[in-house]
Amino acid sequence: MADLDSAVPRDAIVSIGAPRHSRRLTNKVLAAFNHAYSVGEVEVARRLREILAEIDDDEIAVPPTDRRGADALGQADLWMGFVEARNRYRRACDTAPRDVREVAEALVEMQAAYRAWSLS
Repeated sequence: MADLDSAVPRDAIVSIGAPRHSRRLTNKVLAAFNHAYSVGEVEVARRLREILAEIDDDEIAVPPTDRRGADALGQADLWMGFVEARNRYRRACDTAPRDVREVAEALVEMQAAYRAWSLS
């Protein structure tokens, strides 16, 4: 039996909807990274981010209309920005006496970071 890679061009495989195993792996690693970073497991998150950097998303072309998952490292960086903004907001809320201006600024920063991440 012929090897699928040698028998069918890669573009044809993508166009007929064959599973994108590398993208699925990327999505799972990205989800694990997001969780680890958000709960403060910085070392685990660092290792997962290194894995994301090693995964070659260019092996299978991502259609231009399907942006989600196209840039896993970019999404990871946006998630880190959101978590850092969330942590700043929490610190501002937990500080006694509470500085209303600091809380408001931290909230705006957190909302902007979340919007940037959610639109990626």
